[in-house]
Amino acid sequence: MNGQVIILNGVSSSGKTTLAKAIQKYGQDIWLHVAMDTFMAMLPDGKEFEREWFPMTEVERDGEKLPQIGNGPSGENLLTQMRQLVERMAEAGFNVIVDEVADGLAIADYRRRLGTSCLVVKVDAPLSELERRERERGDRLIGLAREQSPRIHAGIEYDLEVDTHSETPDALARRVLESIS
Repeated sequence: MNGQVIILNGVSSSGKTTLAKAIQKYGQDIWLHVAMDTFMAMLPDGKEFEREWFPMTEVERDGEKLPQIGNGPSGENLLTQMRQLVERMAEAGFNVIVDEVADGLAIADYRRRLGTSCLVVKVDAPLSELERRERERGDRLIGLAREQSPRIHAGIEYDLEVDTHSETPDALARRVLESIS
C-alpha cells in the first residue's frame, strides 16, 4: 500500500520546516521529512550557488535589488531525483512530508508521480512577517522572501492553504492531518 505525501510549498522563511515537525509530532503514523534544503546542503560549502547548481543572481523590483536563486542543470537534476525519491518512498509505503520551494512545473511533476496520494499545501505568511523572520534567523538571504513571494505560487492549484502567522504550528498540523484523513 502506498504511503501518503504532504508537500509543503512556500517561500523562504514561510514556516515549512516548523510545520513539518509539528505534523510529525501529531501524526498517528510515522512521517518522514524530506527537505529541499537538505538536498542543497549535500553540495560542498560554497558550491551551491554556482551556475551549474543553484545560481544566485540579483533582480531589480520596484527599484530594489533582490537575490534570486535559480536551478542550473545539475540543480534541476538533483531536485528531479528528490521528487523521484519521494515517489519511491511513497511506493514503499512510507508517509512523507516534503518541505519545498517549488514552481508550478515541479508541483505538476509531483502530482503526476504521486497521483491522489499527495496533498499539496501552500505555506504562507504576510510579507512583513516573512521579512521579519528572515532578519531574525540570521541564516537567510535578506530579500529572498520578497523576491519569491509574487512568483512561487503562480499557476499552482493547492489542496489546502495555511497562514503560519495567524495560527500556531500545532493547530496547522492538525488541520493538515485532518485533510488527509
